[in-house]
Amino acid sequence: MKAKLFLVLVLSVLSTQVDAQDLLKRIGRSVGKSVQREIVKKAREKSASQRYHVQTQPGSRKQEEPQQVAPQPQAVVMQARDTGQNIVRDTTLNYIDEYGINHGGGILIGGILWAPVNCGYHATDYPYGKLFQWGRKHGQGYGAPYLSDKHDVRPDKTTADIVPAPVTPAEARKHPNDFYARSDNSLFNWTRNDMKLWNQFTDDGIIFKNKLNDPCPDGWRLPELFDFYNLTKNYSEFTESHEGGQKGRWFSGPEPYGTDVQRIFLPAVGSRNRDGYSANRDISTGYWSLRHGGGEGLIWTLYFGSDEVEVSPYAFPHEANAVRCVKDIPDQRML
Repeated sequence: MKAKLFLVLVLSVLSTQVDAQDLLKRIGRSVGKSVQREIVKKAREKSASQRYHVQTQPGSRKQEEPQQVAPQPQAVVMQARDTGQNIVRDTTLNYIDEYGINHGGGILIGGILWAPVNCGYHATDYPYGKLFQWGRKHGQGYGAPYLSDKHDVRPDKTTADIVPAPVTPAEARKHPNDFYARSDNSLFNWTRNDMKLWNQFTDDGIIFKNKLNDPCPDGWRLPELFDFYNLTKNYSEFTESHEGGQKGRWFSGPEPYGTDVQRIFLPAVGSRNRDGYSANRDISTGYWSLRHGGGEGLIWTLYFGSDEVEVSPYAFPHEANAVRCVKDIPDQRML
């Protein structure tokens, strides 16, 4: 494992700009499998009850404790369109966004409370939520410039001003609508390689939300790897949320997917590449975790499109992806 990480770091220095990024992504997927095995081993040694609070609604069905094993995702094809009926909200913690809008309680899936909407969501201006470079407080909209004309679909109200990196996190917070693109002085990262921009975890793995940079509202934070592994155990086909609506997938965690279980819809937000170009809305997307793998190209994400779902470290901090927050639990430990 250490040898692979060292190889990634060496290649990021010695390789050319284009070759290094492509090669690091391929190696990242291999590293991801090794790291996942280590995470699963640690997870089996811990009790889920020590990290997650299972909450129930009066009259609702108690959720099962999350199993400490790597998921074996199963996509289920549904004949009828899922419009989100029968989803129970947990009213112990409301999701109040950056605009002061209260979206109500979160959705409890396998002992993990998920926000009801993406970070940066606005019904008319940013209906998919915003796109965030890893570690940044502010996200930007999806829009021009586009990677290609065919991806010019459903743009947001505003788009980002593209400026060259690097900058400090403090400077980035002063310019919420700037996207910090790749430059000769910053090939893979919009700032210095900092593992703790979104959380101040301790040496023994306890997560402390970094309020300076975490874009999630009070009481919420970025997902950890177990949160994504748990969520992606079961999911729907790639579909529309409603007639003429956003495309994406329903995720139901430990429960086999269906319209009678707890689930959340994650839209295919698209992304921005390291140069700031938008692409793939309603086609594919990445969702950030708080986990930084150490190397420049080892940021963990949940990625899905029409034909795959995976949790792996293949993304660069320069890139901009979606964020779906989870409940922040004091003294929760990273796996």
